[in-house]
Amino acid sequence: MSKLGIKNPLGITNLVTDLIAELRKNGYSVSVSSDMGKLDITKQAVRGYRVGPMHDAQVCNFDGERAFWMQLEDSEGTSVGLQAFRHDHIDTNLADWLPNYMIGVYMRRQELMVPSHSNAPMGSVAESLSGNLVYHGELWLAKHVKARNVFDSFTRLGLFLSVIKWNPDAIWALTSEQMARHGHLGRIGYTTIERGILRWQWASRDVDSVEYLALVDQKALENIVDEMLSRIPEYLPAPTHNL
Repeated sequence: MSKLGIKNPLGITNLVTDLIAELRKNGYSVSVSSDMGKLDITKQAVRGYRVGPMHDAQVCNFDGERAFWMQLEDSEGTSVGLQAFRHDHIDTNLADWLPNYMIGVYMRRQELMVPSHSNAPMGSVAESLSGNLVYHGELWLAKHVKARNVFDSFTRLGLFLSVIKWNPDAIWALTSEQMARHGHLGRIGYTTIERGILRWQWASRDVDSVEYLALVDQKALENIVDEMLSRIPEYLPAPTHNL
């Protein structure tokens, strides 16, 4: 269960400020919105197809600030990056909740999803995940955005804003085998990657037949904040001098 407050609120706020400054230095600006309907419109405009059902305001209830999305724009105001986050309180566990919820939310959009396996692999880390969980999806950066630090700064900024907003027990994502094998998830901050959390006999567009779970829990998020702060001299504690 989430702790009452964030371990280091000043530290994570400083990092958010630094990440925004890093993106600006590279010629990009970031906007944040809880209007999930606008995310759908924006994605259709820049990518040509609709938002996924987990962030679709037409089939999900996002009342009470349950979700937000972020847009990265270049100096000309062109959208070059998107990502979105949603908060769910799960009483059972993610392994039991996820397949049923995913099938249902696709059905609301008249899209068919047929699992090849009804459960996550035995011993899945998802069996121990419950409470306040945040789902990270819709991640996209335009191909011409080559700078490694832009990807890292944009995605880490999203994780840290989620911590400030909800202080979740964990942040999780679903991803393809290609992304899982290319190291991008570790750069974002995910510490656990597990194959086969969802396995489909029939899947909708852009959904792999075998999906990977990416996960970072609350303790690991706190460690990421501490480690990043330790690399910035101005945030290091002042040395003490014994008399």
